[in-house]
Amino acid sequence: MAGMTDIKQTLVIGATGNIGRHVVRSLRDRGLGVRGLARDVSGLPEGVDRVSADVRDLDALRAAVRDVDAVLLIWPFMAADAVAEVAAVLGRPGRRVVYVSAMSVRDDAPPERNGVWGQVEDAIRRSGADWTFLRASGFATNTLQWAPAIRAGRPVRIPYLNASRSLIDERDIADVAVLAMTSPGHAGRAYNLTGPAAVTQAEQVRLIGAAAGRPVSAEEAGHDEARADMASWAEPAFADAALAYWASLVATPEPVTDTVRELTGSPARSFASWARAHAADFRPLPVEEVARRYVEAFRAGRMDRALTLTDPDLVRVAPTETGGERTELRGLPDIMANAERLTADLEIHAVTADGPFVGGDRFVVRFTFEQTYRPTGRRTEATKLSLYTVAGGAIVREEVSYFDPPTPRQ
Repeated sequence: MAGMTDIKQTLVIGATGNIGRHVVRSLRDRGLGVRGLARDVSGLPEGVDRVSADVRDLDALRAAVRDVDAVLLIWPFMAADAVAEVAAVLGRPGRRVVYVSAMSVRDDAPPERNGVWGQVEDAIRRSGADWTFLRASGFATNTLQWAPAIRAGRPVRIPYLNASRSLIDERDIADVAVLAMTSPGHAGRAYNLTGPAAVTQAEQVRLIGAAAGRPVSAEEAGHDEARADMASWAEPAFADAALAYWASLVATPEPVTDTVRELTGSPARSFASWARAHAADFRPLPVEEVARRYVEAFRAGRMDRALTLTDPDLVRVAPTETGGERTELRGLPDIMANAERLTADLEIHAVTADGPFVGGDRFVVRFTFEQTYRPTGRRTEATKLSLYTVAGGAIVREEVSYFDPPTPRQ
């Protein structure tokens, strides 16, 4: 088994994400060679070799993994498409591949029953690499989805307020990942990682309010409401499975392990500690910060992050999309459905965002889309200006003006 001194060059896939950025800094501070792969690598620190690519770009991945001794893989998709090909590129006898998986994976179930996490694990096992799986409980960072409501002073609506979760701090996952990448004894191991206690969702909201220094309340969302909300970003089967799981946690809290302490020598960080570290994320943001974060998220292809900066009742006005009428679309479900309608016949190759240009309580971004209209094969550019209005630290209105039609004329 290779010792730490045998690990010279590392690759972090998902290097700018919640976990990856901590791993990158820790590896760099240890004096190791660090290569970071992400769609947008502009946020990586000095001294890190930057690779701007999608992990499914196999040519870019082959170049990135050359001469690498240890890899951290954070799979950013809710499907396992192309994972076999990706794993084959990463796999090499003696190379360490550490994958951030999920605690729901069961060794006695076939990969397809373990969801995308089980399928990724199976592909890595078959790759020939020295694998380690970090089967984490829910990420504490997922509660950032409540930030828009909390910033605006609205109640947080959550299904199953009394569901108890052993959420884990992203820094604890990063600490274990670095250990598995650089120290002997972890090949062929799957670790269940959790926070130090199971905390109800209602208590999570209270702890966030205490950390942010502002009153926060929570309200129980019904099953249908929660499912409709999740349908804006997840497949129906995933939404149903998630809601059923949360319902089970009311009577049976998520398990708690001591694995973080056993491996690192330090206990896992509490949710209260996580909330204090992220308190600023739940306080109203100035317009300049909302604009900066929104554009950064868009450039990184992280619409999940961008949506945390929008009000749930966001209003969108785009006359070119609605036959010249100033029809208002209200709420993310209707807005996302409209976006799917507009892009149904389009293949988007690239998106450029210029801005933000901030003035008062508004900011402007110019978007340019390189796209192919599938029915004709015609490749075009479409440019639009989006004027955003910010209130209470969230985007509450978007007004869109197109330079070019959103869908090419036939």
